[in-house]
Amino acid sequence: MTDIKGPDYKVWYRPQFLNSICHICKTIPDNGITCSKCHLVTYCGIEHLEDDLDDHEELCDALETVAEILGSNHALDKAYLLDAEQLRAFRLGLINLCTKQMQRQLLPWEMEVCLFPPLCVTCHKFAPNLLISCPNCIHIKWCSQQHKPKNHDKYCSQIILFRKVLQKRLPIIKSLKLIQLPKNIDELLKVYNDQIEFCLLSEVATSPLSILNTFTDNHLTNKSLIIHIIGPEPNFETNNLTKWEAFLFDLLPITIKHLKIDFIGPEIGPFNERNIIKIDRKLEFNFHQMLYHEYINNNNNIKPNIIVALNPGLYRNEGFQGKDSWSDTIKAMFLHANVPVLITAYTKKEILLDFKRIKDNIKNIKIITEPSVNQFSSRRPLMNFVSDEVTPIVFKNAYHMVLCV
Repeated sequence: MTDIKGPDYKVWYRPQFLNSICHICKTIPDNGITCSKCHLVTYCGIEHLEDDLDDHEELCDALETVAEILGSNHALDKAYLLDAEQLRAFRLGLINLCTKQMQRQLLPWEMEVCLFPPLCVTCHKFAPNLLISCPNCIHIKWCSQQHKPKNHDKYCSQIILFRKVLQKRLPIIKSLKLIQLPKNIDELLKVYNDQIEFCLLSEVATSPLSILNTFTDNHLTNKSLIIHIIGPEPNFETNNLTKWEAFLFDLLPITIKHLKIDFIGPEIGPFNERNIIKIDRKLEFNFHQMLYHEYINNNNNIKPNIIVALNPGLYRNEGFQGKDSWSDTIKAMFLHANVPVLITAYTKKEILLDFKRIKDNIKNIKIITEPSVNQFSSRRPLMNFVSDEVTPIVFKNAYHMVLCV
């Protein structure tokens, strides 16, 4: 790290739901009020409740109808005493039922209302006026002291940080120029006094640094490199494109004259090619709005130097548009011999499930890096659904593995 100023990065926010704080202004209400119908969404006062009526009413009505379908006073009454897997299935079922009632896909914050409702963390009882909230994070709840989770103190500060990021809403993150790959993402923390600014910058830097850490000495002797990034999220991998320059291209040997990054996935949109020219060096971005196996079918003569899938959830049977597109994509990922494939995941559970699915589909898999903790994981907390009985918080690129054939 130097004292030389690096790029500024814009931070993208979307409406997010977190129970027990005002849904509009994200403050912790002293005398908050909760929607009297669904008892799920909290506001700091009547003004913000009324401001949100138009946006909230449709989901609220759907939840009321779902309760009637389930034969209960409230839809979440049926969550009581379900085990972890049953509760996950129940919450996904709640989303499906609301989708049918509303005749449209739920918005992300609406899904979060169903995925992260105020339940007792141990027995999953829904009792809005009886649950005890953690006095620090406000988010985790229990119906009695006996049901307070023993490991909550381990994660409480991370939930508080999640809330503070939503409250502060930093529009821009300033950075300093890196001159080499740090030992881990936390080395960046040494020059950032603001924890929120650091965690947001770590989310910007995590993907390019994770890829750079995967390169071998053989890669670094080439004059040009091609990276395939599969299924990128528009607001994660393909925003703030200068991060690929600052945290990847500028840290490569200057003998590498051309770095081409191909973003390939159905959700990124038909963007034009973009280039960054630096004297005699070129960083090239290409965007291909299609599934990866479709791209490979048309470009199988192009051999990338590395293939990357960031937090893809390969284990899921449903991919794009509810179809299992991963089976064909996994085969395409391992078409070329000796090409490293970097895969990351939010949780240990997911990286092991991804590993199992790859082994079930591809013979003679070679392990370059075992499924393990990624030292260049993001430090921005996100809410966990996949294994929330283990930890309520996850991070992008928290785990990684590198495989090849």
